[in-house]
Amino acid sequence: MPSSKLSPTVRLMLIDDDDMVRLVLRQQFEQEGLTAIHEAADAQTALDTIDDFAPDMVLLDVQLPDGNGFDICRKLRNRGFDKPILMLTGQDAEDDIVQGLEAGANDYIAKPMRMGELMARMRTHLRQHKLSDDARFQIHGLDFVPSQKMIASRETGAKVVLTEKETMILKMLNKNAPDTVSRDVLLSEIWGFQKSLTTHTLETHIYRLRQKLTRLTQVPIIGTAPDGYCLVPLDD
Repeated sequence: MPSSKLSPTVRLMLIDDDDMVRLVLRQQFEQEGLTAIHEAADAQTALDTIDDFAPDMVLLDVQLPDGNGFDICRKLRNRGFDKPILMLTGQDAEDDIVQGLEAGANDYIAKPMRMGELMARMRTHLRQHKLSDDARFQIHGLDFVPSQKMIASRETGAKVVLTEKETMILKMLNKNAPDTVSRDVLLSEIWGFQKSLTTHTLETHIYRLRQKLTRLTQVPIIGTAPDGYCLVPLDD
């Protein structure tokens, strides 16, 4: 069963001009096991660095010294950024909430933040994003687009096309990362309850998927566990 905690591989971007807010949030997130945290104190820094950092989620303050969070959110959406964006607003700031959602934010949370509520909302939106057919994922330097059945190298631009079953396997492994997905679960979820199927069917598809991935990177992507498969953590 997937952990209720945020995965330690989550990449988080904090955009807030309040040094103390960023410091406290960073400390709290690090206690939760997150290490990939990028900070920006103004709009321009955020826009200049977000592509290189490639966050899985953005926490975005409404007020910044060189702009406002609504404009940044709108610009990010117009540039194709589809990951969750949570707006940080003042207490009972109804107008801010409406503007943020209209600009493309997924949710909002009022300051001062209750960490438990913030973490719960982050988990919810990350989980919903992983389940989205239109979502794009970054896996070890590769861009994975399930809706297009395609995975590409960010470094070289090389692409490989996946079969529907390969796409479903990779999507399930990514959705449950860093946990292992058992062979039985993969077979039942992807092929349905077909008694004629054996684990050899799954192993063959995993082998072919690994072969395709090696055309893009020599970094191992899919690991084998005693009872199934998983995405190999970045630090392995």
